[in-house]
Amino acid sequence: MKKIFLPILFFCAVTIAQQKTTQVGVDIIKYFEGFRAKSYLCPASVWTVGFGSTGTHVKPGMIITEYEAERLLIQDLGRFEKYVNRTAQRLLKWHEFDALVSFSFNVGYRLKDELKFAVNTGNTKVVVYKLMLYNKAKVKGTYQILPGLTKRRTAESSLYSNPKVKLFGNYL
Repeated sequence: MKKIFLPILFFCAVTIAQQKTTQVGVDIIKYFEGFRAKSYLCPASVWTVGFGSTGTHVKPGMIITEYEAERLLIQDLGRFEKYVNRTAQRLLKWHEFDALVSFSFNVGYRLKDELKFAVNTGNTKVVVYKLMLYNKAKVKGTYQILPGLTKRRTAESSLYSNPKVKLFGNYL
């Protein structure tokens, strides 16, 4: 009985435990999103405010403080944390989790196919390669590499592969 019970208990504990973004992950998102007190329409025509907060709670003409923006960011992170937790079929290290949440916060729900497989098999090189492909945006009808996105993907990739990386010294 003990031989069966312990693996089941471990599986349940890992399944129930939901990872949360650390302050490192929050700081990366805040840095790259920047703070905007007044709501605005982003290039994708989505109302945005604070540190990249979107959703039905963001309205045209909305003005918030930096404190309110951080609260909204933490609230918004919940849906991306759930997504990464659902997508990962292994317990991620904190720095891998933070990097994937930052990536998802920026590009949406894109942990699919080869990227998802690489995350779940622990293939860091492929994860880094795949993350770096998301450095383009449509500008005047054509996709162009954007230096800001390249910088963000470099920071996320560096964090994913190394928890000791000095993000704000080396890459930002």
